[in-house]
Amino acid sequence: MNRTPATIALPGDACRRNGRREQARVLLLHGFTGDRRDWSPWLAEAPAAIAIDLPGHGGSPDPTGDFGSEIERLLQAIPPSIDQLVGYSLGGRVALSLITADPDRFRGATILSAHPGLTCAEQRDLRRQADRRWIALLRSQGIRAFVDAWERQPLFATQTALAPSLLADQRARRLAQRAEGLASNLACFGLAEMPATWNALRHWPGRLRWLVGARDARFATIAAELQRQRPETELTRVPGVGHNLLLEAPSAMQTLCFDGAS
Repeated sequence: MNRTPATIALPGDACRRNGRREQARVLLLHGFTGDRRDWSPWLAEAPAAIAIDLPGHGGSPDPTGDFGSEIERLLQAIPPSIDQLVGYSLGGRVALSLITADPDRFRGATILSAHPGLTCAEQRDLRRQADRRWIALLRSQGIRAFVDAWERQPLFATQTALAPSLLADQRARRLAQRAEGLASNLACFGLAEMPATWNALRHWPGRLRWLVGARDARFATIAAELQRQRPETELTRVPGVGHNLLLEAPSAMQTLCFDGAS
């Protein structure tokens, strides 16, 4: 059965700059619990870029298929002019999966703090169990209880030194999400459901830039292994910060993500 590509809500004025429409070339993909507004500080300087809400987030509908079918729907939904991807965390995994699904379509990608996919069945099972606990929390206790627990993860410990206003804004955006939307996204797009992309990346001829916080030990190790397997990958370790580069290193993002990407 054919399905319509209504998996995301495209911003209606995303390609209009200085009174005229421009071809969108760069697609910006946010992380889990985020939305397209996470990229707002840089959009004015990136006229060829658009940001979307991923399925289950913001204004986009919840996913209804499995991981592979939802990636195919995204491929159909995004403008055909898009040939570069920038993705953070969940958005980075989606970007890698889009490349794997249609490697000839994209000529470049910038990946922030992401995982190319699990290759060990035991690790996949453990991750699926963990994700199911998050899904159960969302569906049984709602968004506030989930956000309280989500923000206590060691992964985000480096954010404690940030300005309280930044953390308050991030929390407000998380609380504005729908519990079922996040649960549906996690059930579909969780790391345990994502087919590994390591092998596809080794053979992809496009330009791959990979960014990771130097204090994000787990993802720095993943990035180093990716570069070992694909030596042409341009790896940047951003000093002094952890997982969320958009929040923790905003001044570096213009050069690292957008210069030369339009």
